[in-house]
Amino acid sequence: MGPGTDIDQDYIDGEIVQLDVSFLRRLTPSSPELIRIVNGVGDSMFPTIHDSEDLVLDLGQRTLNLQDRIWAISLFGVGAVKRLQVVGQGRIEVISDNPDVPNREVDAEDIIIVGRVVGSIRRH
Repeated sequence: MGPGTDIDQDYIDGEIVQLDVSFLRRLTPSSPELIRIVNGVGDSMFPTIHDSEDLVLDLGQRTLNLQDRIWAISLFGVGAVKRLQVVGQGRIEVISDNPDVPNREVDAEDIIIVGRVVGSIRRH
């Protein structure tokens, strides 16, 4: 979200968190080992995702086979959380929910899908 994070230089190791398997099954059929909770930084996906919201990421879903879903991606080597839509042969529209952040159309080869955002945890 936001301007993006350089995945190679800004990656931080996390810690193991115990989650209820039945809770995870409501979000995704993927194995619990493929689930990560990451912090979304920025406002490009506001109002759907708020700045610093925790995101539940499924690393088992790395193929763009569903339109209008939210994905964790690397775009030109920079990490981002965006909606993706196929708009033509080999072309993907990268969509920000925040109307102040412009969408971009890019070649499919410019995107690496890290996983699908299957949930979020908002602090109150």
